[in-house]
This record gives sequence, C-alpha cells and structure tokens, in this order.
Amino acid sequence: MIFGISKCFYNIVRCSYPMAERSFLLATILAFFIIIALTIGCIDNNKTENKEEAQSVLLNVIFGDYQANYTIEDIESLDSYSGTGGNIKTKLLPDSVVISEINEYEGVYITALLEDIPNLPDNYNVSIISSDGWSTTYTMNEILGLVDLYNETGDIIPNETAVMILAYKEEGAYYSEIDPNNEIGPLRIAFVGEDIITSSTLWSKMVVSIEIISLQ
Repeated sequence: MIFGISKCFYNIVRCSYPMAERSFLLATILAFFIIIALTIGCIDNNKTENKEEAQSVLLNVIFGDYQANYTIEDIESLDSYSGTGGNIKTKLLPDSVVISEINEYEGVYITALLEDIPNLPDNYNVSIISSDGWSTTYTMNEILGLVDLYNETGDIIPNETAVMILAYKEEGAYYSEIDPNNEIGPLRIAFVGEDIITSSTLWSKMVVSIEIISLQ
C-alpha cells in the first residue's frame, strides 16, 4: 500500500514540476516513505516479540521421562484459587515473632498441575525448584495443606488446614507487574486460606520447575 501511494506521488511530481525541482522532490518523497516503511516494520516486530514473550514458558512439570511446559495462559486455564495468608519465621520462635504481611494470593492448586501426568504414583513428594537453583521438597500431606498454622503470638492453632497454591498474582497484580526483576515471581508457592499464617520455610519464590519424586 505504501509503495502504491508513493507511485501516485511520483506521477504527480513528474507532471507538475521542472526536472531540477522534480529530482529533489522525488528524493525527499522516497526518503519519507522509506522511513514510514521501516517504522511500520519495527512496530510489527515489536508486536511479534511481545506476543512471543507473553507466550513464553514459565514452568516445567517433570516426572521421569514426562515433561509438560506451561505458559501463564496455560496456568490460568486451570482451576484457580484465591486466599489470604502470610508466613512466620519459625526458626526465630519462641524468642522472636516475625510475621509477614497478610496478603491475597491467586494461583492454582499444585494437584491441578499433576492431573495429566500418566502413571502418577499414589505416594510421592514434590520438589519445587527456583530459578536460583534452590529447591524445596514437599510431602503429600503438605501439598494437601496439612501443615501447622500459627496465631499472631506464634502459637500453633490445632485442627486447621491451609491450601497450597502456585501463585501468579499478589494483591490482584501479576508478579510480572509488581516484581519485574523476578526476585519473588513470576510464580511462587503460597499457603493461603482466610488470613492464615504458616511457616516461612514452606513458602518458595521464583518457581520455575516442579518435579515429582515417586516414593513407591
């Protein structure tokens, strides 16, 4: 389309101006349309790059020879759960009670990421691996939320459970928005419910991989 328009301008100039002025004007018009074409090309390239970035793989789920890759769109297509929670530094108890802010987290059940795995064993642990190489292993009981819950004074609350999720939002915002340097996200493990407090050792950040470890 750009080259069609430029051809029309060329015909107008050729018919309306003397040779000397015609050459100058044609060169100016040609340069103008080249700049427009390059600008449009850059915009199209940026759109393509942004689309590819939005669809980039954030998570790998591994079990033996099985591996599934998930984009944020894939993860959000699974059953989601929203809840509030914070964590307490249990290693400082009972001398000191340090509790994080109680925030709202949105994510997916860990079990939802395992449903498509063929021949998933009845008994397994899950290893959560972070982008810095740190790994945390969770038992099936912990995956199901059977963990210790604490009150604001650091005492354990009996007969209470949590929900373990792979969170991609905190306080309604994606980690890619509030944490562009990926110091926490874009995915993290959180234990949530209704303003519950769990041990900080259970919370994992910068999650990039989930590996199932069979105990059979």
